[in-house]
Amino acid sequence: MLLAAAVCLVVGAVPAYAVWSVMGTGSTTATARSLVTPAVPTVGTPTATSLVVSGTMPTGQLPSTTYAVKRGATTVCTPSATPWSCTDSGLAASTTYSYTVVATLSAWTAASAAASGTTTCTTPDTYTVGAPAITAGTAATVSLTAKKCDGSVDTAYTGSKALTWAAVAASPSGKAAVLPATATFTSGTASVSVTLYVAGSATLTPTTGVVTGSASTTVTAGAAKNFVLSAITSKLIAVTLTCPALTDPATARSCTASDPGQNGRHDWVATASLLDTWGNPATTPTALTVTATRAAATPVTTTIAAGTGVTSTPLTTSIANGESVSIAFTATGLLTLTVSNAT
Repeated sequence: MLLAAAVCLVVGAVPAYAVWSVMGTGSTTATARSLVTPAVPTVGTPTATSLVVSGTMPTGQLPSTTYAVKRGATTVCTPSATPWSCTDSGLAASTTYSYTVVATLSAWTAASAAASGTTTCTTPDTYTVGAPAITAGTAATVSLTAKKCDGSVDTAYTGSKALTWAAVAASPSGKAAVLPATATFTSGTASVSVTLYVAGSATLTPTTGVVTGSASTTVTAGAAKNFVLSAITSKLIAVTLTCPALTDPATARSCTASDPGQNGRHDWVATASLLDTWGNPATTPTALTVTATRAAATPVTTTIAAGTGVTSTPLTTSIANGESVSIAFTATGLLTLTVSNAT
């Protein structure tokens, strides 16, 4: 009579061994195969609420092995043929999810390494606009960054993009802003050159299709180039000037004064202010002496203090009875303003 004993040891996914001892006939050892670890899955085709997980089953697997695609403790699908693919739905937007494939045979399991994917946003990208302080008439570099709904940079946003801009005011002289029609993006970022001509607060709003964004910036006046006269009177009667438009580049101007219809000796009075090339009120970094000169008369002067742009006192020129004179207003570094028909 033969006595037989069987001992079987199984540990996880490592080789299993079975040993049989048979009395009187010696012994033998058999080695059982282990579970084959599944390949890492592929995660793709993202939408705002779903991801597609796909892959292939390993070859040489033990019979009766089953497979499950797992997202954490959640079973997404149980593929039974290779290649396989399944859609994980009902996900949150702009969220990263991790997946593994688990092979199971009885109490044995073998899991693949994890693969992850990220759902898309429910809203389009936006532009983050980086606008520095700008000096009127000077080109400035503005940065554009395409960002996803979660605030991260959309590195897939690349190539040449057409831009439209919300209206930006022209300068007092009518000079329109220079804004680019395209921007070239690399990994979600681009830089463009803009030139604004009106001093004050400006808002830059570029748009590409549904992608838009805006930023405010401060535009300071350019360097003082021209005079403008205000509060002009002749014998206390208001005088108006007819002047040519400001030009770019700036040039000297000659204006014509209206005739207030005064008789007898009187004073012709005006306050001088500074303008940049485009008609924005400007200031001077150093004190300026402004001189009003006319033929056969002693020039009169006043000052514009450093950091300001208006004469501290009006310029007053005496005009004799019946005179019609030309007065030239000058200051170092500024273009001459001539007023004819001052009566």
